[in-house]
Amino acid sequence: MEQYSSPVLRGDTTVERRTARRATRTPDGTTSVLAESSQPAMLTEVTHFDSMEAGAFFDFTDLLRDSVGRSNVQHGQVTIHTPHTTTTIVLNESETGFIKDFRRLMDRMVPTDVYYEHDDHSVRTENLQEDEFINGHSHCRQMMVGSSSVTIPIVGGEVLLGQWQRVFFLELDQARPRRLIMHSQGV
Repeated sequence: MEQYSSPVLRGDTTVERRTARRATRTPDGTTSVLAESSQPAMLTEVTHFDSMEAGAFFDFTDLLRDSVGRSNVQHGQVTIHTPHTTTTIVLNESETGFIKDFRRLMDRMVPTDVYYEHDDHSVRTENLQEDEFINGHSHCRQMMVGSSSVTIPIVGGEVLLGQWQRVFFLELDQARPRRLIMHSQGV
């Protein structure tokens, strides 16, 4: 979604100011409790959602803060985990230019149109299933980009993120059902 608003004066030049440009998505799914306790304070929740496309950034920051609020953890930590081998969790800025730059960088570093032995079913013998995707590039991208889990401190009931940091689930493969697990623990 790119929209343009009123002109802005910069020095002697009038330029169009861009607004409402967003390359991230808010996950549209259901969240349910997997485990909880009050002594010590702990809450584990899972969000089920459908990813839309390869390279999609899903911003889980607000859902994570809500989950920490439900946990009643005042001091402790929250771990965000993806159980998928072609997705990753990253902390970074939610800025459309950066996200587009990142996608171009991934396309250059790990192209989709080259040979991946993972995709060669004439030589691969492990972990095969009938509906196996051609996604060797997605596994390689996940290994380069990030981690399946990120842990963030909680102090005073607040998730300690930097001013511009957001919590992203990054889809490196193709659209399909996904899960994200949030686990808060502490006192």
